[in-house]
Amino acid sequence: MATTLPPSPDDRPWSAAADLIQLVDELRAENAQLRSQVGTLPSAAQSLIDDQLRRTSLLTQLAIEFRETLAPDQIVEQTLRALSAHMAANVSVILVGPGPLIELAATITDSGIQPIPLDMARNVIEKGLAGWVVRHGSSVALSDVARDRRWLQFSEQHRSGSVIVIPIRQSNTTLGALTAHRLTVNAFNSHDLIMLEGVAAQLGVALSAARHQASERQRRDQAMTLLTMTQFLSAERSLEELAAMLNERGAAVFGARWGLLFLSNGDEPEATIRAVLPGPASIWTAPARLAAGAAQLAWSSQRITTTVPTPDMTCVALPLTHHGTTIGSFVLVHAGKGGFSANLWSLLTVFTHMVAAACANVRLVGRLTGQTSELERLVDERTRQLQRSRDALRVVFDSLTDGVILLDGDERLMAANQFFCTTIIGRHPRDLVGQSYAHVWQLLERQPYVQVELQPGQEPGRQQLVVHMGEPQARRTFIVRRAPVSGNERRADQYLEFWSRQH
Repeated sequence: MATTLPPSPDDRPWSAAADLIQLVDELRAENAQLRSQVGTLPSAAQSLIDDQLRRTSLLTQLAIEFRETLAPDQIVEQTLRALSAHMAANVSVILVGPGPLIELAATITDSGIQPIPLDMARNVIEKGLAGWVVRHGSSVALSDVARDRRWLQFSEQHRSGSVIVIPIRQSNTTLGALTAHRLTVNAFNSHDLIMLEGVAAQLGVALSAARHQASERQRRDQAMTLLTMTQFLSAERSLEELAAMLNERGAAVFGARWGLLFLSNGDEPEATIRAVLPGPASIWTAPARLAAGAAQLAWSSQRITTTVPTPDMTCVALPLTHHGTTIGSFVLVHAGKGGFSANLWSLLTVFTHMVAAACANVRLVGRLTGQTSELERLVDERTRQLQRSRDALRVVFDSLTDGVILLDGDERLMAANQFFCTTIIGRHPRDLVGQSYAHVWQLLERQPYVQVELQPGQEPGRQQLVVHMGEPQARRTFIVRRAPVSGNERRADQYLEFWSRQH
């Protein structure tokens, strides 16, 4: 049996040195591995750029998709799918209406888009954090859901983690709430909040447009229903065409010889009533004169009137009342002295209401058409005047040898001449108009050899802004002066700023 002898005292230093060398080699290898791993990690700037690109990509995708639909459910579905693809989170949307109404409630899970039960959505709005956000219109971010009692869970898995709730707003109206949830605490950062607020803003605009479209479609459907019910009393017809159709229908439905329409020429006390002839005056003047007495009595007394102008003719005149105003009368002239049955009287009452509405609509359409034409003419003329004024202002601006800009009360660039844009800033006017004054200054300060200083002005105690540009041997100096254009004593509506070159 072999026996291992212990190392001699002389061999121990060499053994320790060998172990130390081996340990150093291992540390060097580990250090090299760590260096290689650190070199592959993205920098903070690159991570920020990637995050910005991700947010921009998401908002661009939603903007493109929202242009293709005006259905609220499809808009919400597109939003949920896009958010689910761009961020690992459970996302939910609840849209509210007037009062306790829940218009739509949906969430996205691994199995796809799922509706949230209305009772649960109502409880969330009444007692949960989403309801608080809807009522107050402010975003809320919770790093730990379990510590906030206002959070009402959508499911069992939402009892912990992190949550962000964003109000879906358009103008001063809150349309609902957008909720994003993750299972871990402290799972969201400020970039996630900014991205979700951008998505909620786009969602609010899209839903507002969808609601407006639905409202317009409902109004159009109501108008089409009214037109369908009163096909032969269409407001698209002239009064003469309407009178001809009423005469035809009056004779066919009520067994009358004629059905004549009389309308007043205004609402003034001295207004009179006149006949709207259903055909040539040579044929219808005599029947209209026969029924004129009954029409006048019904219109002035606002009651049904019966007269017998001739022994073999009876005139039944019914006042035409629309929104409490008697606008005329409709006269049925029939042979003999017989009356109408109860069914015919009931039908005649409905018929006269339809006639009154049709006549009022025809008049209204006529007035609106005239007013619209006049308004279009005035708008066109005003547009041409503004265009000429703007062109003249542009010519004057561009002919100046100094820089001139026009600012609104919020310090946003409204106009700038060619010298200021190309010579001073070095940009095209379209790149500057609409930008803030601070942004224009940022563009200026990015140029090399730009110096800004304050010098004593021409007025005692006043200083003026002086801007030096260019290299010392080719330096240009501009004196900046600003003058208010209009406004009250505290704040001007517009400002003119002059960049005068100092020679």
